[in-house]
Amino acid sequence: MKASGPIARLTASRRQPIGLGASGLAAVLWGFAGIFAVLISAPGLVLTFYRLWLGAALLLVVAYASGRKLTWATMRGSWLGGVLLAGDMAMFFSAVKFTSIVDATVIGAFQPVLVLITARRLFGERMGRWDVLWILLAMTGVTVAVLGPGVTSHHQLIGDILAVGSLLCWSAYWLVAKHARQMHDAMEYTAGVTITAAVTITPIVLLSGQSLGRVEAGDWLWIFLLATVPGGAHLVMNWAHRYVEASVSSAISCLSPLVAAVAAMVILGQPLTVVQVCGVLVGLAAIAVVAARHIEPVGSQLE
Repeated sequence: MKASGPIARLTASRRQPIGLGASGLAAVLWGFAGIFAVLISAPGLVLTFYRLWLGAALLLVVAYASGRKLTWATMRGSWLGGVLLAGDMAMFFSAVKFTSIVDATVIGAFQPVLVLITARRLFGERMGRWDVLWILLAMTGVTVAVLGPGVTSHHQLIGDILAVGSLLCWSAYWLVAKHARQMHDAMEYTAGVTITAAVTITPIVLLSGQSLGRVEAGDWLWIFLLATVPGGAHLVMNWAHRYVEASVSSAISCLSPLVAAVAAMVILGQPLTVVQVCGVLVGLAAIAVVAARHIEPVGSQLE
């Protein structure tokens, strides 16, 4: 039985700082998604197919090992999130095959604006003027960090259009997951969403003409890491959704492209310029301010 009234508010209050930390951890883990996708030679839809089915299998094992089980209620509650997640992954992983990570990452960094606007209507969240300014500053830092060295690859319209589609699906998924967490356990919901996404992508990849056999031996390690590292971030963020406002967690997600910029230097050998370092520091500082402004004392939750 779930706690209600003051006890529930007290529990949520105590878990809110942990929720903010979990949001940050999820954003860091998501920062590796684009890096892993670039290192995988398989086409975007094929990559999405194997990442989702592997992720679904791993989540099912963990869910049942922890004593949980999927119910029809959970599956019904996760179908929309699953369809949106499949659309996001299919378009993002395809986008980085057509266009540069620079374009795809900068386009995706505009998610906080869409979530901020929509969350006010859906959840009654209110953001002050300073909150909006700090979020815009965080987005500016992200843009500077990613675009610091300039666009180094040929502009590809198809890839940019796919990145925009991924942005829309990702923003919608974020809000749907926030709503669903009011009724479903994080582990069960994440497993249900991933299974639905895997089922959704299957006929799409089969009809696309992309061969499921176009996977090299060296790709499997990166696919596994893609399913467990950024994949694990979905579980972490879905848990955090119950304790953190969607607009705040979305702002914290700006960490992802900043992590991607640093990871590109370490993993792909792409150096960071002074301008990029400044962008990373500005983005991190602004994200920290947004998070700090929304840590409420326990007493305020009980009034």
